Amino acid sequence: MTGTVAVPPLLSEAGSADPYAVYRVLRAEDPVHHDPSTKSHLITRHADVLAGYRNKAFTSKNYEWQLEPVFGRSLLQLEGREHARKRALVSPNFRGHGLDSWTPVIRRNVTRILDGGIARTVEGLLEPLAPGDEVDLLEVFAHKLPVSVITAMLELPTEDEEMFLGWYNRMIAFLANLAQDPEVHASGIAARAELWEYLTPIVQERRRHPGSDLISTLATAEIEGESLSDEEVATHTTQLLNAGSETTDKTFGSVFRHLLRDRELFEQVRDDRSLVLPAISETLRVTPPSQMNARVLSQDVEVAGVELPEGSLVHLVMASANRDERRFSDSETFDLHRKDFNHEKAFSGSGEHFAFGFGIHACVGAMLAKNELEIGVNALLDRFPDMDLAPGFDPVEVGVKFRAPVELKVVL
Repeated sequence: MTGTVAVPPLLSEAGSADPYAVYRVLRAEDPVHHDPSTKSHLITRHADVLAGYRNKAFTSKNYEWQLEPVFGRSLLQLEGREHARKRALVSPNFRGHGLDSWTPVIRRNVTRILDGGIARTVEGLLEPLAPGDEVDLLEVFAHKLPVSVITAMLELPTEDEEMFLGWYNRMIAFLANLAQDPEVHASGIAARAELWEYLTPIVQERRRHPGSDLISTLATAEIEGESLSDEEVATHTTQLLNAGSETTDKTFGSVFRHLLRDRELFEQVRDDRSLVLPAISETLRVTPPSQMNARVLSQDVEVAGVELPEGSLVHLVMASANRDERRFSDSETFDLHRKDFNHEKAFSGSGEHFAFGFGIHACVGAMLAKNELEIGVNALLDRFPDMDLAPGFDPVEVGVKFRAPVELKVVL
């Protein structure tokens, strides 16, 4: 049996207002806690989360209802040889020369957004961002960059970026819908249907006349005589749109929330760019954009002395594990000079922290996210060295499954 420590349900108003306070109590007193609001067990300590990721009994069967309706049957659901073969078709695009080829795309789109190459107003006016402007940094930059990069990687029309952003927002709302709101559920499924209707003829055309874009690469990739079907190409494209955009989008907001709430931190990073990577990595540790991953047990498992029966739904709470006092010194403090983990390895799914998961299902696009974040953060610091929070504004984090500021009003 799990303990009976009194904490607010995670999806309650009190729980969602500050889940970190809930996790702090659970790590200390009830590290395998049954949460009635999510109908799951919350695993909150670093060592136990790591063990869960390593244990094959912690299956991703839950993705059949949590992801598949909007992603299709993605890499996150596959196991064994099927997973290895399919990941081998996709992963070369996000490492080594494949990854390097997207760097100019990222730089070009960062510049295009900052120079006013993407509509930012209701009237569709294209105006460059300028020092002294008061803007919502999320609306004018963070929301737009990852979607614009992905559409460029797919070689889709720039005028379709707003449509892609709309599909992304609806599908992410589906993935975050722990409360199971039926309207959010239906909207996410409809968004995937609309996206796939858009993508299918493009995939077929790229098979016939491939180019250098990512759709063509996925459509023509082959290992040991095996290639991806049209549906699988659409699935991987959908996963990239959602997983890649969500991590990058929310992390931009959280990075600048940390830095702008403490002027000294902002000035340190602005003046010493070797601190950009630690700022991003520490943001991902302290305030990861995706805060937990669900798993379904394929057999009885004991975790921290608690017997969990086969079929149990558990959440590996990365947001808690990343703050575990047993793993990190002064664990809940944002520290640019932290020495107790390797910032470079934080993007490899190696268990330094769990912002990108761990092991075979670690995020395939983590290094792409790293490049987008480094290029974007440096560009914003270059152009707006005096950026500050708008007068009287204090950015607030929102969310349980995904968590980040919903707006970030700044004076550039």
